[in-house]
Amino acid sequence: MMHIARINEFFVEGKNQRRSHVLLHITEPTTKEEWKRGYFFALCEIEQGNLELIGHAQRLIDDIESGYYETEASADGKSPFELTLEFINRRSNHLLSSDGTLHCIVGVLNDTSLSLSYHGDPHAQVFFLQKDTIKSIDILAGGEPEQEEHLFSAVIEGNINPGDRLFIGTPHMTNELSIERLQEIIMSRPIAEAVAHIERVLQDARSDESYGGIVCDIAKKDIAADPSTSNSAASLQHLLDRERETTETLSPSLFGGKKKKTGNTTKTKRQQKRRNAIETNHRRRSDEIIGGSFANMVLVAIGRGLVRGANALWRAVRFVSVTLARFFVMLFILVTNKNNGRSHTIRSLKESWRNLQRSVMALPLVSKVLLLGVVSLSLIFVGSFSFLRVQEHYTQKERAYQASIQAIEDKRAAAEARKIYNDDAGAFALLKEAETMVAALPQENKAQTETFETLSSDIESALLDLRDITTVDAEVIADLTGSAENVQANKLVRIDDALVAFGAEDNRLYVVDKDTGGVSIETYDSLAKLTAANTPKENDIIAFTGADNAVYVYNKETKALSNTTIAYPSANPRITAPFIYNLRLYLIDAANNQILRHSKTQGGYDKGTPWLDESVSPELGDAVATAIDGDIFVLKANGQVLKFTGGEQVSFDVSGLDPVLEAPTELYTYSDVDGIYILEGAAKRVVELNKQGTFRAQYTNPAWQNPSGMVVDEAKRTIYVLDANKIYRFTF
Repeated sequence: MMHIARINEFFVEGKNQRRSHVLLHITEPTTKEEWKRGYFFALCEIEQGNLELIGHAQRLIDDIESGYYETEASADGKSPFELTLEFINRRSNHLLSSDGTLHCIVGVLNDTSLSLSYHGDPHAQVFFLQKDTIKSIDILAGGEPEQEEHLFSAVIEGNINPGDRLFIGTPHMTNELSIERLQEIIMSRPIAEAVAHIERVLQDARSDESYGGIVCDIAKKDIAADPSTSNSAASLQHLLDRERETTETLSPSLFGGKKKKTGNTTKTKRQQKRRNAIETNHRRRSDEIIGGSFANMVLVAIGRGLVRGANALWRAVRFVSVTLARFFVMLFILVTNKNNGRSHTIRSLKESWRNLQRSVMALPLVSKVLLLGVVSLSLIFVGSFSFLRVQEHYTQKERAYQASIQAIEDKRAAAEARKIYNDDAGAFALLKEAETMVAALPQENKAQTETFETLSSDIESALLDLRDITTVDAEVIADLTGSAENVQANKLVRIDDALVAFGAEDNRLYVVDKDTGGVSIETYDSLAKLTAANTPKENDIIAFTGADNAVYVYNKETKALSNTTIAYPSANPRITAPFIYNLRLYLIDAANNQILRHSKTQGGYDKGTPWLDESVSPELGDAVATAIDGDIFVLKANGQVLKFTGGEQVSFDVSGLDPVLEAPTELYTYSDVDGIYILEGAAKRVVELNKQGTFRAQYTNPAWQNPSGMVVDEAKRTIYVLDANKIYRFTF
């Protein structure tokens, strides 16, 4: 006897999405081959997680689902579900060290066979009848402790019998509904009503946490048609809606501790499927609707009324249409004098007016009074109606204005509360929303203008407090203008204890001792036109990019700058933004939107290979700088920062910074550096972010004009800035 599952899910969103975020996924088979695998389900709750962790969790669920339906059983008897989890464990160890807490349970239900695995503290209960007594089993209780090195350390297998009901839920559900209460709700009602009741209770709780869960049971499949090939939705719906009763208990293998360890395998990707929806239609016969002669009479009367109303409406529309048509025809003749008909039209209008006057004058006095009254009342009615509409318009406008003011005040108060709890990023986002709302306020009178100015001033004061702009005491350690004529240095790089300033229009390297400020000058070929540079961790060379996509190397021992051998995989590249990491030279090919990786050779660097995957196509035409800490960060001229991991682009947003980056020029970070540092010369500031893109601080100095070069020594909390041929030093 085959069986089919009836699955119902519920979800209630909490008030604090950062504190708790729930992902719920159910896949119902659609093809004959998929029906052999059964249903797949997944439920995750992420606590205190960021958008990156939520995205990783969603991709994790998609990968498990596609792997399960596409992976075949192994020769040693491992199921597709086990093989898929083994593969996932290899790829998902980074989730164990991510910020936030992940609670996840995934499983498959095939006929009466249930296989599942979990991480964290989700709930999984089976409720069943035994000798007229409702009992429950905690599927996840009593097993071996989870292994910290794997996301899914074991697979639990067992059977569910018809009549039993499976409940899976997120960890915090029991704060509002105990297991005993859930057992009572689920076993005393049809599944759909039980799920609706649970959802109402959780919605009424109005908690910060989000909740999600699944409730299902097993039905006997007593029709011959396969669900994947049947053409009768009504038959399938009939099967799903049948009443089920059983006194059988859960298979002992489910709660007897049968677990399998998970290892490693491979799988392929698969498009996510939508869950099937079965719909039935039932229409009553006419004799079910019309119960007797009285009902017939009522319906006939309604029908006649509708017909008469439609006829009256048609006559009115026809009269108005004909009148308007005649009016426009007369107006057209008056304007154009078509066929010399203007004079005739004027005479007709005058004659019509005289006839109207004679008709009115011929009326009895009482009729004249009544006519005057009707006209007066009509004018009063129209005037009153127009006045009320205008008054209503202004009332609604005033209400909307006051609602906007209140919304701005609420956001400002919420920002203050966030600031008290040190959530500066949240407070900043709320204040920027309030600033946008203030900008949209009308200023149609003096009172509104004063309100606008007051709110603008308050919001600006609050934002200034959050911008955290630090004015540093920057010391000039070297002024290059005194060391040579026509100095045009606009870039700065460090090697050991020396700072090297250079510029594309100046064929000299200005080597500055960062401790004494002494300057020595090295001259090179003026055709090189050096544009950017980077020093590796070993501090043995400086790699420069120059004109015509050339790469130059400065040797600190010989103090010589030489053109090194290098080639590129693409024709007509445009090379910029060099960075050396693990002895490999990384370059941006702005013409082909690619990051190139070159290994070192005896005479220079090899031809290089594209580092980005073919499926990745970022816009790198305006890239100005690169930094690497294992991941690659690319700074664009418009202020956007792109992040790439393993050849793929990942989400990265700068948050909490005001004003936003508009024209930055320099970027720095490294694997042993805690922050990301960005120089924006036009704004005369150095911006510090954490590795997630959240704003930390920004530094400025009133003497700066337009800084163009930067070197960061995070270990000594010192930053060197090149501005107008002067090198400044400040600590932070």
